[in-house]
Amino acid sequence: MIFRTIALLFLLQGTEEFQKRVRIDGMKVRVDDQVLHDGPWKDAKVDVTDFSGKRAKQTFGAFEPWKQIVLTVDGEERLRIPVKSLAKPIAWPPLRVDGIQPSIKRLTETVNGKRSLVVLVSNEKTDFEIYRGPEYETRAERSSSSFTIFLNGDVLYRVTHTAKPPPRVEDVVMAINLFRVKAGLGTMRPIPGLSKGCDLHALYLTKNEGRGLSGHDEDPKGVGYTEEGARSGKRSVIAPYAALDSPVDGVDSLISTLYHRVALLNPAVGEIGIGWATRRDGVGFLVVDVGGSDVRPDPKLFPIVYPVNGQEDVPLEFGLGARENPNPLPDENAAAGYPITVQIPERRGKACDAELQLLDGTTPVPSWISTPDSPARKDWPQPGTLGLIPKEKLKPATTYTVRFKDRLSGLEKEWTFTTRK
Repeated sequence: MIFRTIALLFLLQGTEEFQKRVRIDGMKVRVDDQVLHDGPWKDAKVDVTDFSGKRAKQTFGAFEPWKQIVLTVDGEERLRIPVKSLAKPIAWPPLRVDGIQPSIKRLTETVNGKRSLVVLVSNEKTDFEIYRGPEYETRAERSSSSFTIFLNGDVLYRVTHTAKPPPRVEDVVMAINLFRVKAGLGTMRPIPGLSKGCDLHALYLTKNEGRGLSGHDEDPKGVGYTEEGARSGKRSVIAPYAALDSPVDGVDSLISTLYHRVALLNPAVGEIGIGWATRRDGVGFLVVDVGGSDVRPDPKLFPIVYPVNGQEDVPLEFGLGARENPNPLPDENAAAGYPITVQIPERRGKACDAELQLLDGTTPVPSWISTPDSPARKDWPQPGTLGLIPKEKLKPATTYTVRFKDRLSGLEKEWTFTTRK
């Protein structure tokens, strides 16, 4: 499905500084580098209006009116957030319905003889002030899809969650194939027989707590055990995804790692299985069976690199902030940047004499290098794969250069990519 992105319209009454802080990043609306809304959409509009309540216009006195940022997506108001000043960083209240407690905090304060009302919303970590002004009646309404706070009958704060359409197998396959085509590879096609095993293993994971690499294994005594699901689990790459996310988000997280990325970008695999299942708390598990090799790669495909030459909007972190299992990092708590991988033809019994370097301008970026001869994990071989993992998050809006040279085969390549803002 293709969505048209329409430029945001800002009715800001001359607040040029605010315009610099609101931008479209792919299908996300960002303000102060935080996500205001995560698409998709056809039309999106942001308005800034004054808020004072129905009767406050006559009684504000020394109180300064608040502003409201109102986000409308495809004709439906999705978000209404009050802010005290458009010129200062915004202490955002939680934007997701599941991140808000079902109650609000209502306080009164008296300063210089003037009595004011303070309204706060909360998440698990802290309270956010969303209003300070004349004292009026407040009430909150909560449903499965929205949370609204009314001040004297006017909407003070609202966040609405519209459920994403149910994912389809073809959506997940397309997400994988978009990465493969970008890397110059052929597309994969799902096989119903393989996908059935993936569904069974994903269902097993929702009913059993997986630890370590046991996420690929099934206990014959476990709830939902099947031989078909157990076989699929051993051949698959697996990605958990958060509540309100989808299996497509699981693909993004797999590509942001070392071992799982290479499995999805294997030029010898053309047929895969796809399956997923969701627990009661909304957490899901994507299972992709990549165990069958049915394509003979063209030698001209090598070296297969990712990120690719000229790629933009490259993420900054390894695993998008999560850890890979097995973990190629030397320290479980180490910070790490988005990995660079180079795949070359496997050479059984021969050494790998190759160089891989990441540069910020002309300055080498400190990185961990993992090669077939010296892999990041001795218990996890990586034939035909070189990986580079920066020791810190990559810098935003920066163009990096990668240099690769394999002395034995004569393969070499230099290319650039640019990180997201």
